[in-house]
Amino acid sequence: MGGDLYARVVEATGDLMQGLGLEVADVSTHREKGRVFLRVSVDKDGGVTLEDCAAASDMIGQVLERENVIRGPYVLEVMSPGLERPLKRPDDFKKSVGKRIKVNLRQPFEGRRGFGGILRGAGEESIQLDLGLETLELKYESIQTARLDPELPW
Repeated sequence: MGGDLYARVVEATGDLMQGLGLEVADVSTHREKGRVFLRVSVDKDGGVTLEDCAAASDMIGQVLERENVIRGPYVLEVMSPGLERPLKRPDDFKKSVGKRIKVNLRQPFEGRRGFGGILRGAGEESIQLDLGLETLELKYESIQTARLDPELPW
């Protein structure tokens, strides 16, 4: 997934999504059997419904075509981000304080790139990740990917 594609989709659709009470949580492309799939995850407080995804799909499709955000033919899929929602912006992290998350770093820290723990804080430039015995402060620019890591009851 190109980070710039996420930014282009958010820029093109942000106002419309806000009007629907939704936000773009993630954007990715996937090639399958010669076809390109553009997958856009949308979310809102309390979760999204099938109707939310259908309304978002109609609007996103029209805007992306008009703005020529992605070149060539593609299949648009609009979906919920699921339980393991990606965290991309500082606001995503701020909304997730107190939850379990997984992060992958751009560069290894103490020989590791992947860490999981409880998100204890999220500021403008960094997060605090509670690993149990220690708390790491990680700058956003050091994080390659991050997502929720819920503890499921089964």
